[in-house]
Amino acid sequence: MVTFSYRTKIFQEHPGTEVHVIDLLHGWKSLAPMWYQVKEFYRRMVPIMMNAPDGIILIGYSQGGVISRGIIEATSHNIQTFISLSSPQAGQYGDDFLRLIFPQYIKETVYEVFYSRMGQRISVANYWNDPHHQNLYYEYSQYLPYINNEIDESYQKDYRRNFLQLKNLILIGGPDDGVITPWQSSHFGYYNESEEVVEMREQKFYSLDNFGLKTLDKMGRVHIYEVPGVEHTHWHHNLTVIKNCILPWLD
Repeated sequence: MVTFSYRTKIFQEHPGTEVHVIDLLHGWKSLAPMWYQVKEFYRRMVPIMMNAPDGIILIGYSQGGVISRGIIEATSHNIQTFISLSSPQAGQYGDDFLRLIFPQYIKETVYEVFYSRMGQRISVANYWNDPHHQNLYYEYSQYLPYINNEIDESYQKDYRRNFLQLKNLILIGGPDDGVITPWQSSHFGYYNESEEVVEMREQKFYSLDNFGLKTLDKMGRVHIYEVPGVEHTHWHHNLTVIKNCILPWLD
């Protein structure tokens, strides 16, 4: 889930590193359901992981970071470090983002479409987290509450165990992103019902340690970078971000 420009810069700054770009599901295909995308990306990753007995480092950008977390929790893997680059890990709720894909809707009303069986066929709807309609979110959302281990299912222990295999979790985001809303979602922070941001360590899924985030944090394995001045489409072109937030974790 690294972009081609990222691969070039990693080669230049960290020679000898083997980098794979999983290049699929572009454009409108990126709106396919999240679990379908997890399956397709994982299928491409299996041979890479098989040829890396010491484990791999996974970088996921934007929606790709949320797909990556599904891979980490729901599959057998040898991912040692996960770098989440401006990804809405706690969900998304914002007009600026919505207008990019569904300009006819606003955040206050799109739940009527997203929180339906038909709506859940769209990737964005799978992690749309409307703070004012939480009952509908938990009733209809087919992805985010599941990887947050907020739905009582038999595989909850597997998800938590798989997540805790990570040696490092790198969370990168910033206040000038302009797309991820709230931007703190890239750090597992999110809105309460008053649209006030509640930071990661005050989130219920953290305090209950649903999928192992609190345990990983207490072990010193969660590393958070807040980077101002970077717009959403610039994260994977910004050399400062690569040098300061990513390259140190490739050694």
